[in-house]
Amino acid sequence: MDANGTSMRAARWHAALDVRVEDVPVPRPGPGDVLIRVERAGICGTDLEEYVAGPVSIPVGWPHPISGRQAPLILGHELVGTVEAGPMAGARVVPNVVVGCGRCWWCVRRQEMLCPKLGVRGLNDDGGFAEFIVAEADTCVPVPEYVDPDVAAFAEPVSVAIHALSKAEPLAGRVVAVNGAGVIGQLVVQLALAGGAVAVLAVDPVRVRRELARHWGAQACPPDEAPERMAALSGGRGADVVLECSGVRGALASTIELSRPGGTVVVVGIHAGTEQIPLLPLVLEERHLVGSAGHLWDVDVASAVALLSRGTLDVLPLRSAVVPLAKVVTDGFERLRTDKDVFKILVDPSPEGVDGAGDDQRDGHQ
Repeated sequence: MDANGTSMRAARWHAALDVRVEDVPVPRPGPGDVLIRVERAGICGTDLEEYVAGPVSIPVGWPHPISGRQAPLILGHELVGTVEAGPMAGARVVPNVVVGCGRCWWCVRRQEMLCPKLGVRGLNDDGGFAEFIVAEADTCVPVPEYVDPDVAAFAEPVSVAIHALSKAEPLAGRVVAVNGAGVIGQLVVQLALAGGAVAVLAVDPVRVRRELARHWGAQACPPDEAPERMAALSGGRGADVVLECSGVRGALASTIELSRPGGTVVVVGIHAGTEQIPLLPLVLEERHLVGSAGHLWDVDVASAVALLSRGTLDVLPLRSAVVPLAKVVTDGFERLRTDKDVFKILVDPSPEGVDGAGDDQRDGHQ
């Protein structure tokens, strides 16, 4: 932020492979809003997709119906910060980033993620790769002071995993398979084990991801070994619950085949395209196929903050690096694009971080 407090540094998306760290005005909170000083913001797979191949969700050439914004926009929707001005001043919070219109059929039923005008901060409005962000005060989730910002920054991806598992039956006594052991997959593995699953199989072609899943207590294998391993785990029936977290083209068919007749398949990972699925097993064996996206601030995000605050989940092994805002492209997006052994890169947008004092971590899996 400049000496007069009127401008700040932010990473704005202009086009594919064109994210610029530049000076922008400090946002002004409206009635009922808070101004949040961002402490950490995580680079999500969605951010990476926009960087590599966008625009996917970013409005270009037209204003978003809720925010009224279009590119260039500040990326980043996984964040934690401290309220600088407005209600709750001084509190550390995770702001809500999934914003519905508040009036449509879905919003009045608390299904904001299905709102036809849905807006996501960091995609359809300015996000957290900046020194400050504005959000509604009454949907910010407080974070206990003792929780490390690096831990609290995982609240949004944890809430995605919580929301996905809510689509399945209770996991006690169940056999679970997770296809894709990236950040969301690793969180699903931990939550499934904590929820009482008797066995969890993590399926991923990347060795370091399989090793980390085993660290939590799951079994793990590459995709070509998955059918045999699942048969051994389930007595030949198949998994009670399977979650597709990879978003890889062609993965849905093999994910369905890991499930048992009558089982549930939750699709979390996405790509822009279509998928072929084995129709006969889906229909004749009455499998349940359901999608999962987003989260509710007072259910999923609040639960995520509670779980992280109690230490139920161990997220620091997923922290591959903390980088200053000035290096978000070179040490953030480009590293994620080229290094499959990286999990989560956090951005420190503080002035110290902008000056290059952010740390290249540390204790995460490299």
